[in-house]
Amino acid sequence: MVIRQYVVGVDGSVPARAATRWAVASARRDHVPVTLVHVADDEWGAVGNRLIDEVDAGAQKLLADDVAYARSLGGNVEVRGELRRGSPMAELASASAPKTMIVVGTHKTGFHYGRAFGSRSLQLANLVVGPLAVIPEAASRLRRGVVVGVDDTPAGRAALDLASDLACENQCELLAVRSSEARSPLDSTPADEPRDEEARDEEARDEEARDEEARGVLAAAVARARARQPRIEIRSRVVRRPPGAALNEFARGAALLVVGDSRRTLAQPGGLGSVAYDVLLNLTSPTLVVHAIATEDASSAQGMTGGAHVAG
Repeated sequence: MVIRQYVVGVDGSVPARAATRWAVASARRDHVPVTLVHVADDEWGAVGNRLIDEVDAGAQKLLADDVAYARSLGGNVEVRGELRRGSPMAELASASAPKTMIVVGTHKTGFHYGRAFGSRSLQLANLVVGPLAVIPEAASRLRRGVVVGVDDTPAGRAALDLASDLACENQCELLAVRSSEARSPLDSTPADEPRDEEARDEEARDEEARDEEARGVLAAAVARARARQPRIEIRSRVVRRPPGAALNEFARGAALLVVGDSRRTLAQPGGLGSVAYDVLLNLTSPTLVVHAIATEDASSAQGMTGGAHVAG
């Protein structure tokens, strides 16, 4: 996957600065530009033109400060800013395209299974049709390696290809992870319900069959990654755990986690799958969500739309 530009959502916060650092470092490696986008929420439209002008002036200063910060990171990366008005996540999503990486920061990290709280990165992941990077504010430079979730879908293959390329570019190990977990979250049968010996034997055979299938999918993925990037070191793991939880655990010390967005065959808004949802809700590392590769015709309607002021 070729990335032509990075678009970063900024709001003056610590997570946004972390996202900016990550995007500038990535753009330096890829020799592409970075655009910082700050969105003044359109709810201000109900309070009168004078206050709108004051809000815009404050937003312009915030954006100028963020552009100056990005440029201070060095590396001769082209950095520009855009001030927009509207719904923040919708405006960022309007910049989405197959070769544009949208980047946002987040302060939410760690495991929160069983808790139902929202995340703006989840909203954005459901809107974009290109790759999305979600960067924790505490992202450390000591992290090492790339972890990728493996499944035999268009989005899964796109994620594997990108993860392989990134492991090669960063000269680090690629860890490919495949879950054989098949238990449905809607299954009402308790996992520890007493079973007779015959039922236990049948369950063991089913588990082994799922493991064998997972090993086959994983072997094909490793072969694809080796063919694409022969020089990288690749490890692989089959786990009997829910894939989202397993990926987040493996990625705790990784520089990057890469996952496909869903099992749909085309990139489209509203297509975020359960694994990507689980990963983003319980983020532990810088994470890329990759959509199925769209054709140029399908993506031609995407890109920067709406009114925008250019800063710098």
